[in-house]
Amino acid sequence: MSIIKPNWGVFKAKFSDNPRDNFEWFCYLLFCREFNEEKGVFRYKNQSAIETNPIEKNGKIIGWQSKFYDTPLTNHKDELIGFVDRAKRDYPNITDLLIYTNQEWGQAKGKRPQGLIEVENRAKEHGIRLKWNTASFFESEFVALKNENISRHFFSLDKSIFDQIEAQQGHAENVLYDIRTSAKFDGQDIEISRKDILGELKNNLNQIVILSGVGGVGKTAVIKKLFEEYKDEIPFYIFKATEFELRNINDLFADSGFQEFVDVHKDDNNKIIVIDSAEKLLYLNNADPFKEFLRTLINNKWKIIFTTRNDYLEVLNTDFSEIHGIIPINLKILNLSLEELDSISEQYGFSLPKDEKLTELIKNPFYLNEYLRFYEKGEEIDYVSFKEQLWNKIIKKAKPAREQCFLKVSLERANKGQFFIKPSCESRILDDELKADGILGYETPHGYYITHDIYEEWALEKVIESEFINRACSILF
Repeated sequence: MSIIKPNWGVFKAKFSDNPRDNFEWFCYLLFCREFNEEKGVFRYKNQSAIETNPIEKNGKIIGWQSKFYDTPLTNHKDELIGFVDRAKRDYPNITDLLIYTNQEWGQAKGKRPQGLIEVENRAKEHGIRLKWNTASFFESEFVALKNENISRHFFSLDKSIFDQIEAQQGHAENVLYDIRTSAKFDGQDIEISRKDILGELKNNLNQIVILSGVGGVGKTAVIKKLFEEYKDEIPFYIFKATEFELRNINDLFADSGFQEFVDVHKDDNNKIIVIDSAEKLLYLNNADPFKEFLRTLINNKWKIIFTTRNDYLEVLNTDFSEIHGIIPINLKILNLSLEELDSISEQYGFSLPKDEKLTELIKNPFYLNEYLRFYEKGEEIDYVSFKEQLWNKIIKKAKPAREQCFLKVSLERANKGQFFIKPSCESRILDDELKADGILGYETPHGYYITHDIYEEWALEKVIESEFINRACSILF
């Protein structure tokens, strides 16, 4: 733990776009920390008189206000008196007011300044106790030492834990952005209900859970539903398994370090981390960083959810049991049954294919969505033609350069084993086509990533098929 000295010049430079709003946020964090309001305090948009609803502590009704000024408090006497009046008018039971400000009162020839006396007298008339958290408050042990992780964000131009948290929240949003939770057909949204599996997931969040199913069944879509429900209430982060191809776990938390990330959440009773596509943990060149990550999360009572393909479930269960001493809860998501698929086709008015292999394929929600996306009434298509159609209409789009670029991206990702890549394709193809179509995503400064494992599988199948044909031809000739 280090001491952070207040530097209002740094504060103004860092938050030059809106220093007042960021000062309010700073004060809000300190207010919540002082009064143990770890889940925050309710407030209205454009809250009257004070920044949030008052809180009740030890028989006191406490409100607070932040005032970021460029001149001494003496110049703002009338505004401060008006604030006290409005606080009493709008919250008649209020007993205490905390005023946070970056300025001080100027002393008048060794006497208390007249402006301060007038503001405090007005507060006394209303039966309100005032507490001044002026510039010297931000130099106190409470702010500069005990809450240095907060102060660092506001008084240092370096990246802080708050930047790290914001980056991780953005990363979760990015990973889930292109994940569909419903299919569109003829102007209708077709959503396959996963209420049962969501309910089971919530009921078992005090355990480590492995959510399994075949590729495209909707494991990450279920996580997206859970994330959307909880993201504004509790810490909720998502990592792809390939992100743990690291030398040191701190490489994943470059802005703060892993331990600081853990420490800042130590008082959160409920907190979730998801490891998506966990089967790829089995192929890490160095598993030690992940082992440290998992051990630390367990020791700090995080809820951890893994998603994986069915084929790897037994191996992961064995690894968790033998290496980590953990017996996870297993939850399985199934493809649609034929009866469920028939029911959906009748309800939404589309025909199922006659090809039994293709019908079996579209029991999978991912492929059902793609089938409906290109559905033409009366058209008959078989399994092989459908798979080729998907490649041509989604990946290639009659542009060989686009196809070759995606093949290069997929092969590079598979060979390097890393989630993010920086391919050498033309930026026009990467950004204006593959990224615009949701095939690739992008995060600054890390690089590009493939939005769905199935797209990568298609590409690798093409590469293997091409290699097989080339070798067969070389043997023949």
